[in-house]
Amino acid sequence: MPAIVRDPDSLVLRDGARISVIGGGPAGSFFSIFALKMAKMVGKELDITIFESKDFTKAGPTGCNRCGGVISELLVQTLAVEGINLPDSVVRKGINSYKLHTSHGSAHISTPSHEKTIATVYRGGGPKGVLGKDKESFDHFLLCLAKNEGAIHNPERIDRIEYKNGKILLFSMDRAMNEADLVVGAYGVNSSTAKLFEDIRFGYKAPLTITAAIAEVGMDTGVLSDYFGNSIHLFLLPIKDIKFAAMIPKGTHVTLCILGRNMDTNTVTDFLIHPVVRRVLPEKSDYEIICRCLPKMNIAAPKKPFADRVVACGDAGSTRLFKDGLGAAYIMGKAAAKTAVFHGVSSAHFRHEYYPVYKSISIDNHYGRYLFSITDIYKKNATLCKGMLKVVEKEQNSSSNNKILSSILWDMFTGNERYKNIFYKAIDLTMHLDLWMEFVKILVKGGKYDRR
Repeated sequence: MPAIVRDPDSLVLRDGARISVIGGGPAGSFFSIFALKMAKMVGKELDITIFESKDFTKAGPTGCNRCGGVISELLVQTLAVEGINLPDSVVRKGINSYKLHTSHGSAHISTPSHEKTIATVYRGGGPKGVLGKDKESFDHFLLCLAKNEGAIHNPERIDRIEYKNGKILLFSMDRAMNEADLVVGAYGVNSSTAKLFEDIRFGYKAPLTITAAIAEVGMDTGVLSDYFGNSIHLFLLPIKDIKFAAMIPKGTHVTLCILGRNMDTNTVTDFLIHPVVRRVLPEKSDYEIICRCLPKMNIAAPKKPFADRVVACGDAGSTRLFKDGLGAAYIMGKAAAKTAVFHGVSSAHFRHEYYPVYKSISIDNHYGRYLFSITDIYKKNATLCKGMLKVVEKEQNSSSNNKILSSILWDMFTGNERYKNIFYKAIDLTMHLDLWMEFVKILVKGGKYDRR
C-alpha cells in the first residue's frame, strides 16, 4: 500500500470532507445516516456519495439482496429510539411466535414480550408482482432516509480504487469518479467489490463464506394465513450439511432460508419433500416456488478491516453468525460513523475506536458456533430432541415467567440476544435438571413420545 503523508490534521474529517460509500444496503445507509447526523451535531457538513448500482425498487432478481429479511425485536426497538420507525409499507408481517419442527415432534414458542415486534421485510423489491405503490423494500426505505439526511445516491459501479496524493480515488469504467477523504466498504459478500479492497493491499482479505439456499414460495393470502399465521416456522432436522432452516411469512409469499454447508440447486427441492416439511406446507398445488438463489454468507470476519481513509463494515467486515445481519449492519455502520466523525479516519483511529466493536461481534460468534454444535447434537439424538420438546411444551403451558429453554431457543434464532448471553443462560442448572428428568422418563418408557 502506498504510504500516506502523516499530517495529523489531514486524517481528521474537516468541514466539507468527501466520503464515498460503496454499497447502498443497510450498512452503507446506516453509516451515511449516522455520519450526517453526527456531523451536524459538531457543526460540520459532509459530502457523502453512496455508490449502489442495484435498484431496490425492482422486483425479482434485479432488485434482490438475497436475505431472509427478519428484523429482531431488539433492532425494531433500537431503530425506534433512533427516530427510525418502520412504516406499514415496509413491514410485510408482524411475528409473535416461532414453531419449531424436528423429526420427533414440534413445539410452539411465543414471543417473551407477547408483542408482535419482530418484523419481516423484503430487502430488495421482492418476488415479481409483490411491491406496488403502497409497498416498499427495507433497503430502499433506508437509502431514502440517507438521501433525506443529505447523502447522494450514484448508481454507477466502482471498478477500481487507488491512493493518490494522500487521498482515495475511485474509478468507474476507467473514469475518475470521486476523490475521497474516506472510503467505506459496505458491499455484500455476493459482489466482486471485495477484490477492489484487496487490491489496495493494506491487508484486507474477503470474509470467509458459505453458501446458503433461499427461495420465495408463493401462495394465496388465505392459504398462507391458515398455515403460517404470524409464526416463523423453524426446522431442526438431521439432514446432512443443514444447520437449520426457516420459513418466513410475508403476505403472499413465504421466504425459505436454508443455512448450512454445500448447498446446491437441488437443496430447496429436496428440503420441501422432507416428510416433516410436507406436514407444514399446504398441498403442492396450493404453492409455487417463484424464485431461488444460492447466496454467500459471511462466517468469519477479515482480520484487517481498515487502513488510513478506508474502513469495511456490514457483511464486508464483521457480522453475526447465521442471524441478525441487519442488526450487525446497524451496529457496525454506526460505530464506523462515530469513529470517522468524532475521532478521525486514520488506521490508528479505527483500531482504537472501531475495532473493539468489530472484534466483539467476532468473539460473540465463537459462542454461537458452540451453541449451534449443541443444537446439532440434539437434533440428531431422539432422546435429547424429545426431552427438549417436552420441556419447551411445559414452559409454554406454564404461567411462570421462568421459561429458560424457550427463551434460549427464541434468542438463538431471532437475533434478539448476543450468543454470549445465550450461552450463560444455557448453563442454568434448573433447566438442565428439567431436561434430565425428561430424558430419564423417555428412556424408562422406551422412547415413546406423543407427537404434537
